[in-house]
Amino acid sequence: MEIETILTILASLGIGGIVGSYLQHLWNQKRETESRIQSDNRGHYESNLVWMRVVLKPEMVENFNIARLDTLLANTKDVAKIKQLAINRLTEFYYATVLFSPDYVLTAIKEFIKNPNEPSFLKAAIAMRKDLWKKNTNVDLETLSLE
Repeated sequence: MEIETILTILASLGIGGIVGSYLQHLWNQKRETESRIQSDNRGHYESNLVWMRVVLKPEMVENFNIARLDTLLANTKDVAKIKQLAINRLTEFYYATVLFSPDYVLTAIKEFIKNPNEPSFLKAAIAMRKDLWKKNTNVDLETLSLE
């Protein structure tokens, strides 16, 4: 083999290695970013779901794991006050959700805020699930409902 051929082969391998490494780096960055976004969204959605359940079951508020609950409710047992606080928190989360959620999740959360009931809760949960895991579900609302 001639020296020019050997140098050409070595140069090609070097450039291919550099390009391959760069593309792998970009792919890993994208995957890490998507994973972080999914984790953040999951936290937001879990908070939304907890407050939605409080709206539906304000008398069971002590069963939910809510940080700062004592501060927010000042140890009240007033169901109407608890429910109003939950709706206010959920509305606050809704406006924050506008930044990162797809339209179908926003629509489902808004529907729940306007008409809080078990079916609208489950529709919102399914929409959040679809956004997080990028999968559809064939389960109907009746199957998912605990009531």
